Amino acid sequence: MRRALTLAGAAVLLLSGCGGSNADSASPTPTTASGSPAAIDPAEPACGFLTPPEREALIGSAIDEVVATGGSNDSSLCRWQAATALLQVTTLPAREWAKTLPDVVAQLEKSGTTSGDDAKDLARAKKLLTGADSFSDAEACAAFTTLAEIGGADKGATTTIATVPITETESGLSGQICSGGELTSILYSVPDLERTTKVEAAVQKALKAAQARAVAAR
Repeated sequence: MRRALTLAGAAVLLLSGCGGSNADSASPTPTTASGSPAAIDPAEPACGFLTPPEREALIGSAIDEVVATGGSNDSSLCRWQAATALLQVTTLPAREWAKTLPDVVAQLEKSGTTSGDDAKDLARAKKLLTGADSFSDAEACAAFTTLAEIGGADKGATTTIATVPITETESGLSGQICSGGELTSILYSVPDLERTTKVEAAVQKALKAAQARAVAAR
């Protein structure tokens, strides 16, 4: 349950950025309103939020082919893919991310699988997100921090890292950061990915680099 609350941030962010794609999977390609594949635009802002060396440092090998992009006036998404790896960057204003969180909490509540401390955490999250559809960017980032703390992060955390399923046999890591009114996510996967201190440090470094450019582009 506590992990579910942390994952809610990643799920909602990716859902918003992909225009309705599966929230926890990087396999669907963004589509247009008609359902046809969206045109790939390498000039999409998110495609410039990580440099080739930064992408290689995170993945462990070059990953330069853009296979999907998407966005709006508020959000931006860019996905790269190599033979054995994928990487996605998504960013949007924190207030837009916050608008969808009450629905995530409602789904968790409806599941009816919580009890004890989990139920208390869910009640706290629900109370926290009252009025989330009118949060300012600053209020949304404050809520992100509180949700991260509920999920087990250190007090005052502005970043989270979670393991997410990519395929039936492979998993990936999703890192999120909320600061300066912007919420940015990095999702990546390589074969036999292990979540180690070194890997988490690499995710944190990439997140901060992408976030700095996302905030500067606001």
